[in-house]
Amino acid sequence: MPSNDMGTKIHTLREKLGLTLEQVGNAVGVGKSTVRKWETGMIANMRRDKIADLAKVLHTTPAYLMGWPEEDKSKNEVFPTSEKEKKLVIAYRSHPEMQTAIDKLLGIDDTYSTEKDSKNA
Repeated sequence: MPSNDMGTKIHTLREKLGLTLEQVGNAVGVGKSTVRKWETGMIANMRRDKIADLAKVLHTTPAYLMGWPEEDKSKNEVFPTSEKEKKLVIAYRSHPEMQTAIDKLLGIDDTYSTEKDSKNA
């Protein structure tokens, strides 16, 4: 287990979500070796955009990863998701080359969501 605080958080969240180094790297736009270096503390100074992307993939906030205090946002959660749903979203985001096919299979393309949104407005 990594000894640095941020790296420990990254490692723990990644494993909790059942993600590989490669899956996280693909979703954030870096190689799996970079994710490993974040976890071990070999890379301590991460770019802000990578921290934000990493937080999304790990279903947390940049503030949590950085060790900053956070306000309780669980009260504001409008659409709670199960762990399985979170894993599905991560898998979807990790495979952009398959997203169009998945959207078609599920019948959720951009045209549908735009039409539905305008009907509900």
